[in-house]
Amino acid sequence: MKRWRRSLALALAASLAGALAAPAALAQGAPDEEQAQEDVEGEAPPPAQKARKRGVLPARADVGVKERKAAPADPKRGPAEKDKDRDKAEPPVEERAARGVAIVERGGQVLGLGAVLAGDGRILTALSPLGAGNDLTARLADGTTVRVKLGHHDRVWDLALLVPQTGRWTEGLTASSRDPVRQDAQIRAFSAARGKVAAVPIVLRSHRTLLGGDDRQLDDAIELGSRVSPLDLGAPLVDEDGRVVAILGRGCAPNEGKPCTPVAFGAPISAIRGFLRAVPPTAVQPAGWLGIQGVSEAAPVAKGVRITEVHPGSPADEARLKGGERAASDMILAVDGVPVTSPEALADAIRTHAVGEKVPLTLLSGGKYRQVTVVLRAAPDPKAAAAKRPEAELPPPSSSGKATEEYRK
Repeated sequence: MKRWRRSLALALAASLAGALAAPAALAQGAPDEEQAQEDVEGEAPPPAQKARKRGVLPARADVGVKERKAAPADPKRGPAEKDKDRDKAEPPVEERAARGVAIVERGGQVLGLGAVLAGDGRILTALSPLGAGNDLTARLADGTTVRVKLGHHDRVWDLALLVPQTGRWTEGLTASSRDPVRQDAQIRAFSAARGKVAAVPIVLRSHRTLLGGDDRQLDDAIELGSRVSPLDLGAPLVDEDGRVVAILGRGCAPNEGKPCTPVAFGAPISAIRGFLRAVPPTAVQPAGWLGIQGVSEAAPVAKGVRITEVHPGSPADEARLKGGERAASDMILAVDGVPVTSPEALADAIRTHAVGEKVPLTLLSGGKYRQVTVVLRAAPDPKAAAAKRPEAELPPPSSSGKATEEYRK
């Protein structure tokens, strides 16, 4: 009996020792298995996974739970979600095009609408709503108003080009090359209400012959299938891409043996191109005037345009810029952050700003840097300025802008 008990005790001890040794052996073998997995996949398993393979609980029992809960909060975004984000970032075509539409007014009364030429600032509109006189203003997309003058007109096609006298609004429109009366076309016009411009759908029927101003024949005019308010004349018609296919004007539909019927029509791009080719060189925005004379100069610490003379009463004079001898004069180093090292570069930098704009200048004076802001104006006597132009003054601007060239193509 004693021998049997001794044998049973030895057997139990051996079994217990084997049971205790097995987890230790597994724990020692686990790193080798994990290293093999890392070599194959090129990526180490997460700490929680390592702990489970070793038969050891993570340091925090709730780590796995928190990871599972956090996953739905940051899901992978699919194509639909990306499209929604893109739609939020980019406004619709109609909304973008509306920023290139101006409201033409006189004394606060709406006369019609107009299309701003992109990158140019001049406004293409209808002539007939303007009436007599030239006391016109244009209300832009940001709500500001600028004084405009009639720079060019065509009575036959009922077109007019308005030239802003201050500021420059460059968020304009460009010409379309698509056929506006194709069957699948989705054309939009614009209408103004309470100082805001909104896109409205419009139906175009066909190209037909109408009568324009001075009873001249209009070939290839666009016939409308929708009613148009007289206050919307001059509005651009845009295609699906927001490009201009026509400008709304007023004409006359011939009737055999009867007086012609007044109708609204679309002046096509071909007519607009011909109109813009005939714009006179004088129909441009007034050039910004700084009112200085200057020469190139390189100081020990910088290069720029040293002011030799300041015109009395000029924007430069109002900003207290100093000219004269080298020791007492200012040197212009940059215009709105753009470095200028010659009178020609200074003129080019000023040319990019319109009359009425506030332009920051970086100066070097007496060994110290300072910044001033000047408000550009038109030259008080353009003829005198043309006869004797200071070295750092602006040359006459080009008679055509980027958008004009776009329509001309």
